[in-house]
Amino acid sequence: MSCCELTWVGADRAHCCRRSRGCGRVFDDAPLFDAHRPQGTCRDPREIDLAQTKNGIWLRPLDLAG
Repeated sequence: MSCCELTWVGADRAHCCRRSRGCGRVFDDAPLFDAHRPQGTCRDPREIDLAQTKNGIWLRPLDLAG
């Protein structure tokens, strides 16, 4: 997939698209996307204890370790 000048792989990924007033970040799954946007406002993924892969995907720290 590609959007907002980012490219990622994975059917379950959730992208917070800048074209719809999002932050442009890509999350490992829809629940993480939802957690970063309570009440429609983007939060910094680090505030909710997410970790970023070298490819820019935000995920749960335990997923990164495994």
